Amino acid sequence: MTYDELKHVWISALRESTLPLLGIDPVQETIDLRSMDRSAKSFVGPLGQDAEPFHIGASLSWRWDSLNTARTATTEEDLLTELLGRESGSRVKTERPWLRIDVSLRASLPHGRLIPMPSSEVWAMWAHEAIGRLEAIEPIVPEKRTRPGRAGLLEYLAWQGEPIARVRCGLGGELQLEAVELSSWQAIDLPRKWDDSSRKPDKPPGEQLHAMFARVKAALHAWMEVMDHLRPRS
Repeated sequence: MTYDELKHVWISALRESTLPLLGIDPVQETIDLRSMDRSAKSFVGPLGQDAEPFHIGASLSWRWDSLNTARTATTEEDLLTELLGRESGSRVKTERPWLRIDVSLRASLPHGRLIPMPSSEVWAMWAHEAIGRLEAIEPIVPEKRTRPGRAGLLEYLAWQGEPIARVRCGLGGELQLEAVELSSWQAIDLPRKWDDSSRKPDKPPGEQLHAMFARVKAALHAWMEVMDHLRPRS
């Protein structure tokens, strides 16, 4: 699967998810002119903003390095022949490539508007509910997070971090909350391109992407609801 093919499947799955886009383009792309790596990022929000004064959103991003570009420019057989020679390349078995998708949830305050940093008790109550919902009720990463690898080592397929506060210190030393974030990532398996048409083709990533966007949709709703704990009380 090439970069353009993946981007096409990504945009299709994103639109079918009905997640509201934050921005004009479904994918914002950049390219590193030194390494020729490509980066793609999409910004989405929940179905309706209901966490005043917080604005809720999520970013989903992935990096396509130059090695992936070289590998997908031809078939697996041709690549092995080019790297190892015809005799050695024919004896080597390849594994499916995979891509890391980074997903970050964010709740931010409007520019120039800050609120007092919540007490440790309030923060602990909020963090407990936020993590509980994003792990047990509306999980943002797949249930299967590891699998057995070579030499008995575990391969990690997904990860979720803990909530992080973005805090600004005022002139008087007071701490003010600017935003809260939660980072995660998961691995997406990509199909290989074979010259041998008799080989069973690898499964395309569409199903994985649809499931990921569905989780993000549910997680954004949960993330928006738990912000009630951090709202300033009048």
